[in-house]
Amino acid sequence: MFKQLLINAISSCLLLSSVAWAGMSKWVDENGQVHYGDSVPPKYRAKEHSELNTQGIIVHTTHAKKTGDELEEEEKQNRLRLELEKERLIIERKKNLRDRVLLDTFTTEKDLEIARDARIEALDSQISLAETLIKHDKKKLEGIKKRIKSIRDSGREPPENLLKSEKSVSRQLENNYEYVEDKGNERTEILQTFEADVKRFRVLKKAKRDKAARRAE
Repeated sequence: MFKQLLINAISSCLLLSSVAWAGMSKWVDENGQVHYGDSVPPKYRAKEHSELNTQGIIVHTTHAKKTGDELEEEEKQNRLRLELEKERLIIERKKNLRDRVLLDTFTTEKDLEIARDARIEALDSQISLAETLIKHDKKKLEGIKKRIKSIRDSGREPPENLLKSEKSVSRQLENNYEYVEDKGNERTEILQTFEADVKRFRVLKKAKRDKAARRAE
């Protein structure tokens, strides 16, 4: 009889405990104090609060409502992540395309070297021609300047067409100097690009050989 009463008492306590925990909420006030109750007071519903199950385990959390500044910052960060992901995909696509071009265009490293040498030879010819023009224009400009000086030394003004020639040849010299510099930079870039292409070509070829070897096993 006593045993049965004890069992009933324990069962009642457990039942009351379950009822007490059912639908219980948890929140924190402005002083950092944690509270539990059947429902969250209206003044704290905009802040973070949680719902607990019958075992007192958090089953759902409602996060605090974000301020206008927080929402704006979150949107800004989301846009930044999307832009970075888009940029990453573009770079990845370009890399894959470059890999296909390397494998489809060249069979051996020697082919790459031949292509590189052909482009360098063409650039060197262009640079050499521009340097020849520079020498010619420098000599021409020196002659024009001497004529202008001689005329002025005699107390006369140089003719307009001679002054225009001086300006024209000077501009041509500047253009050719810039051209040589640009082509020199292009030459350096080509050598660097081909060096990187050769390294990448070796990696791709090795991967292709390894893949073929695995299939043959």
